[in-house]
Amino acid sequence: MRISPNKPVNTNARERGLLLAGLIGIIGLLVWALLPSGSLQFAENGEEQFFCGAEYVRNEYFVKDEQRFNGVEYRSRLRSRSGRHSILFPADGNNHFGFSTVLEQPTPGTVYEITVWTFGNEAGDGKLAVQGRNPGGFYEDSAATEQVDERGWAQHRLRIVVPFQNAPEQLTVYVYSTGKQEVFFDDLLIKKVSQGNSDVFSPTRLELNIDQRSWNQLEQKRQDALRSGLLQTGSDDWVDARLRDGEWQREIKLRLKGDWLDHLRGDKWSFRVKLKKDDSWRGLQTFSLHTPAARYYLHEWLLHQYWTKLGVLTTDYDFVELIINGESRGIYAYEEHFEKQLVESRQRREGPIVKFSEEGFWAGIQRQLSHHGFVRPGSGLPGQNPSNATVAAFNEEELAQDTTQNKLLQNALARLRAYQEGSASADEVFDLPLLARYYAACDLFNAYHGIIWHNQRFYYNPITTELEPIGFDGFAERPSRRYHFLAEGRLHREAAESTSLPAYFLQDSSFISTYISVLDSLSQPQHWDQFIEEILPALTARQQYLSREFSDYELNLETLRGEVAFVRAHLLPFNENCIRASKNANGELELENTHTLPLRVVGYSPYPSQMASAFPDPVWLPAGPVRSLYSKVKQSDAPIAFRSVDFWNDEALAFQETPYQTTVKLPNSAKYLFVQPAGIDTTLAIPLRISPSPEQLKIGRDAFRTASSPTSFPTLIFDQDKRMILIPAGLHQFQQDLIVPADYTLHLAAGAKVALDNESAIISYGAVYAQGSADKPVELFTKDGSGQGLQVIQAARASLLNQVIFRGLRNLHKENWMLTGAVTFYESAVQLEACRFLDNQSEDALNLVRSEFQMNHCLVQNTTSDGLDADFCKGTISESQFIHTTNDGVDFSGSIITLNNVLMQNCGDKGLSAGEASDITLLTAEIKNCNIGIASKDQSTVHGRRLIIEDCAQALVAFQKKPEYGPAMLLVEGLEAENNDRLYQIAPGSRLQIDDELIFE
Repeated sequence: MRISPNKPVNTNARERGLLLAGLIGIIGLLVWALLPSGSLQFAENGEEQFFCGAEYVRNEYFVKDEQRFNGVEYRSRLRSRSGRHSILFPADGNNHFGFSTVLEQPTPGTVYEITVWTFGNEAGDGKLAVQGRNPGGFYEDSAATEQVDERGWAQHRLRIVVPFQNAPEQLTVYVYSTGKQEVFFDDLLIKKVSQGNSDVFSPTRLELNIDQRSWNQLEQKRQDALRSGLLQTGSDDWVDARLRDGEWQREIKLRLKGDWLDHLRGDKWSFRVKLKKDDSWRGLQTFSLHTPAARYYLHEWLLHQYWTKLGVLTTDYDFVELIINGESRGIYAYEEHFEKQLVESRQRREGPIVKFSEEGFWAGIQRQLSHHGFVRPGSGLPGQNPSNATVAAFNEEELAQDTTQNKLLQNALARLRAYQEGSASADEVFDLPLLARYYAACDLFNAYHGIIWHNQRFYYNPITTELEPIGFDGFAERPSRRYHFLAEGRLHREAAESTSLPAYFLQDSSFISTYISVLDSLSQPQHWDQFIEEILPALTARQQYLSREFSDYELNLETLRGEVAFVRAHLLPFNENCIRASKNANGELELENTHTLPLRVVGYSPYPSQMASAFPDPVWLPAGPVRSLYSKVKQSDAPIAFRSVDFWNDEALAFQETPYQTTVKLPNSAKYLFVQPAGIDTTLAIPLRISPSPEQLKIGRDAFRTASSPTSFPTLIFDQDKRMILIPAGLHQFQQDLIVPADYTLHLAAGAKVALDNESAIISYGAVYAQGSADKPVELFTKDGSGQGLQVIQAARASLLNQVIFRGLRNLHKENWMLTGAVTFYESAVQLEACRFLDNQSEDALNLVRSEFQMNHCLVQNTTSDGLDADFCKGTISESQFIHTTNDGVDFSGSIITLNNVLMQNCGDKGLSAGEASDITLLTAEIKNCNIGIASKDQSTVHGRRLIIEDCAQALVAFQKKPEYGPAMLLVEGLEAENNDRLYQIAPGSRLQIDDELIFE
């Protein structure tokens, strides 16, 4: 048989359906025309399974238990997994199909598990597929390996649920290859796993009767919310109503529920229902009713079931039909509120449920809406900061009146407050295993809405005296495509509000070890399969029920399984390149962890086979930073939407972190490091490849720390009470180094002029404040040409330099301590306003290392090498110029920088150079008369907009230089390029996009 099915792609059937329906129809007719006439018939008990091992042949078909399968022409005795035969598809470049058979009239909701074994399928050319004869074009395939036996045969599995909407009349099961490689197939097994069963789920019709006066009050509240953009509720919003479930009925209180307007759209409003104190419905005294769409349908229900399986407290969550005043509003989800019934029904002793108050958060949202009509993420309003939130409890007034519960309440609030303030560690406050399971479930489901700090809820267990998480509100919409999971990255945060609380947990070594250990266990394929097997009947019944109203929604179990596999694939580091190493001036190793989870270095050895020496205490290497911008852009093989790139740029600047090095001492004989991932009982031997250390990182720490004596600088003011050194206005001639200790600050008054002669320098371990003015700038210069500039080293507070001129200075060179910048800020934040760096005789006029900075209205001109060199920094540069530099105008390594309205002109090498995994945003820039306009290299991403590049030998260059990094990217829009010898040069693997044109080399 040589008929080609539609090309399989990794999207669900619905998304493919419209595109491929016509093709499927044509191909389907041909496929069924050649299928065996005796198709598979399953009995009503749903327990059958069918097997084909290529052993038995009758006429032109394989036959087993009277069932017939196609593909006899490919039968082979060269290799088999069981028996003596298999089928072999040749590597001839043609499509091949076999083991084909049909499932007739499959029942919607029925689950089939289909497996087959392959040999020689390492490239994934051979696939297992299921195709439906129906308008929707049902199609699933898989080349993923489930397991590999001792002889090298790989098992592939498909688990499919027959859809309720556009259910196929027939399903064809088959294997195929495109002939790119020789592939053996054997032992096809088709098994009916389960069928929807209404006995496991009996939805009820829940009735609300609301009189006209109460309804008018609800309608008015809804209109107010629609006008303001937000629903804000109060104690006077409750109205009287009546609740009925069959013969059962009660008087209740009712109000609208939900903060955002999605809870008030159309006629499916969300409600909060409250019964009298001694009454309940299904054991619930207070609960919510909302459209299933508000929690992404069945995804939320399934997540609750998983939390329950893990022993994590969670709210009761299920589905009903809601009738309001005799009119059906369709299917609703009900969700338990935070009352004592929640914990007591789950075998916990009564205890307070506490949270961080969200009043300030929503007040900040309301202020933004009322002031400018929209909400800006990451706005930074104080009320939206979790560190400013008060701690509170549900039913706090009632608990305070109960002598026993009040004591528990105070303990619970005190513990949560202590953790918030940093006076208690995670293991002193929380039940770490349960906390780890809670967050791990969020990761496995890609369900992060509930981890926003103001959505977190904690139960105080009076027996253990620990706080336990309560899982709820995992989804607000369809989960977006993700590029990393919660625990990845040094500060473990993707967005300001969504991960701020987990960020604190994930910097705690005791929690991170527990958490990753749990992730390792829960992401095992057999664990997930067992959970799905247990929940499948109940899940299928609910999916059938929801399909009556929400026909566009489908819970794809393979997609969920892919989320679990995604997490598992990221847990272990790569032996080849998870650690970068370089030597500093003291002969110590600087280790950088490129894996996005923490690692523990436990020892070292000359050989990979056995650890020769162990550290008394393991050396923790913080996780490498998550590369948000690079990881998102690199996934796409199509042109990038520049509007989305703007958001990624903002996210990169706000939330990405620069690399971090950890110093260790090792003998020269150490060639391998022995490393353990946190929480995983695996030791890896990592080859120690020592790269040359950048000169700018060679910071001396000992020889030049002694504070200068006041008697050596009679024109300066040393204020011991204020721990301050002041350089007043006027001329000051230095013949020796001024060393400012870490507990002092250095102040330069407007009009201060410092002549650094006799190889002198200012070396400050405290912050520097230079407040010049346009008519009275601060000046640092040298008369004899030997002055070694300003060097600020590891200052605890940010420095501010305003209207400062640095002229004719050299770089620091003291004994064996040499820096590259005439001005250096090392691990020291700084703001530079209207500063000028002129005629400096140094490798870098300004060198910033591991620092955060702002640089506004500055000029760098006439330097003997680079104008600005920023290594492992985060910062912004605006309204600044870099002119006549012998080498690069600006050079970035491992940095996250935004430049706005800048000029690079007459630069001997590159106008802008980005390397070592930098994320650079360049907005409104002119680059003129440089050798290279913009160079992006070594896994860096440069996004440029409104650029003028003129008179350059090469305008745009992207390449990989260092083997430990990857290719680079350039995204450019609004480019005006004139009189350049060459527009671009892109090395293999790197990429360039100009406007909507994607360029690969």
